[in-house]
Amino acid sequence: MKIRLSALVSACALAYPFVPAQADDAQLGHVVVTATRQPITADEALASVDVIDRDEIARAGNATLVQLLSSRPGVQVASNGGPGSSSSVYLRGANSGHTLLLIDGVRVGSATSGSPTLENLPLELIDRIEILRGPASALYGSDAIGGVIQVFTRKGREGFQPSVRAGVGTDGARTLGATLAGGVERLRYNVSAGSERSDGIDAKPKSTRGSDRDDDGFRNEYFSGSVSLGFRDADEIGLTVLHSDMRNWYDNAKVFNSYLDKRTDSLGLHMRNQITADWTSTLRFGYGADESHNYSDRNAKSTFETAQRQFTWQHDIALGVGSLLAAYEYLEQEVDSTADYDKTQRHTNSVLLGWSGQFDRHHLQVNARHDEDSQFGSKTTGALAYGYRLTPEWRARASIGTAFKAPTFNDLYFPFSGNPNLKPEEALNREAGLVWERDGTSLSATYFNNRIKNLIAWAPVNPADPMGDWAPANVAEASIQGVELAASTMLWDYRVRASIDFLDTEDEETGDELGRRARIGGSLGIERATGPWTWGMEWNAQGRRYDRIPNNAANRMGGYGLLNAYVHYALAPDWSVEVRANNLLDKDYELAQNYGTQGANAFVAVRYAMH
Repeated sequence: MKIRLSALVSACALAYPFVPAQADDAQLGHVVVTATRQPITADEALASVDVIDRDEIARAGNATLVQLLSSRPGVQVASNGGPGSSSSVYLRGANSGHTLLLIDGVRVGSATSGSPTLENLPLELIDRIEILRGPASALYGSDAIGGVIQVFTRKGREGFQPSVRAGVGTDGARTLGATLAGGVERLRYNVSAGSERSDGIDAKPKSTRGSDRDDDGFRNEYFSGSVSLGFRDADEIGLTVLHSDMRNWYDNAKVFNSYLDKRTDSLGLHMRNQITADWTSTLRFGYGADESHNYSDRNAKSTFETAQRQFTWQHDIALGVGSLLAAYEYLEQEVDSTADYDKTQRHTNSVLLGWSGQFDRHHLQVNARHDEDSQFGSKTTGALAYGYRLTPEWRARASIGTAFKAPTFNDLYFPFSGNPNLKPEEALNREAGLVWERDGTSLSATYFNNRIKNLIAWAPVNPADPMGDWAPANVAEASIQGVELAASTMLWDYRVRASIDFLDTEDEETGDELGRRARIGGSLGIERATGPWTWGMEWNAQGRRYDRIPNNAANRMGGYGLLNAYVHYALAPDWSVEVRANNLLDKDYELAQNYGTQGANAFVAVRYAMH
């Protein structure tokens, strides 16, 4: 990777721009589960894991989940227009289909396109987000080549906490949502529901077609619910459900105002039993659905629906040294479409084992998983991570892991072009990191190197006829490596967070950079709370990148930097006003070539929340 020493020094200066004062950064003490499938604190994790909590989600105002993720280390995004439009997330430079989405532990995504519909998840339903960067197939199976994004919906706590939020903004944005949450003794419950709407922006502002010169908005109705009941000392049974129903309009060069109906459903039921003081057993039943209905013309409709039924039986056993993880999983994927697939169902049986422990200054984590798939056969993945505490403040870590992605139903069985002989895409990732933490201040540096082979690429069956039939094959390979630098501290009364990423992606056959992935990006945030006021500013930037392969001047997109600001004012103990302004400098930029993005925009909301 071509990184100049002077650039690296400058990056360190940006990532840690001040002499820190003492801080109580809650990020260090977050309990996370995605990194190991067992609860640990974030500073114990040997993987790169990031947490976005409910307070930060509230400060995001009317932003989307995709916009919120774009400010985190190792995350780049692309969107085909404004809020609500089809979007992609590239985690550590991997493809958009190389990120696994979990909602309360339930796998959700499309088995036809191979990517999750992240733009469909409203922030008002989310309690926290965990982002695991790096391969995680040894824990979760297929799709986790770039990492895992796990969304946890809002839950109740003891007492009674109703809330209502209403707001309006530029581009005709408006939202209304309400939550009833609470608990008594060991019963917890939460019900949230709401609606979001926006007139949007012109998705293709450079189009010369008259029918495309309009605003392309969206509307979304959503709800989520959860209930849990504890019994005996540590046993629990619980249910979570989420439903989101979105319609977004898009430009299609037709008189008809084309639109997409996108629906996401998630349902999870768990039962946890503490069999002995050292042995906990958890049963999980899950159902995830992803639906897309494309109305491209008055008489033209295409449908792609995915249903994923899941069963997990996990055992967590505390040993004399460390903790053992043993689990069995069953996954059934079924698709229904207007396309006539040769096969519409497949299933996977999986077993996984893991052990993690700390002794003296050493920390070790070992995971292995075997997946038996009804379509392609078996696949075994593994991961080994080691950490060493150099001093009370400094710790080093290194890891190596394999990952894979199963071919999608489009790749395998799409009419007249699918290839049922495709093999899974495979990855080998190595990384090393160094972390410094003291009194709530943290600094981290991580280097990673991910080699992906058997990538599925679509190409013309007859190279001399690019307008003819296309078919997929396992012919592509990619090399991805990079450096992530991050810092968080308190400077006097200001909370400061910064990160910068260097990324080098390469298509091994052509030498081109992978599409829509910038070589450098970063963010800087500052926030202060004083009395009833909380205010902050954020700067997010990405360097130049190419829209696709082959790279050339015609598809090169320039870099950009966006300045955002927010203010929250507590009118009374239970009432607050939230103001957020994005792209304050009204930058003109692209996330996908020839698709529009929002200029300067603002949103104002009033929230009532009983504490």
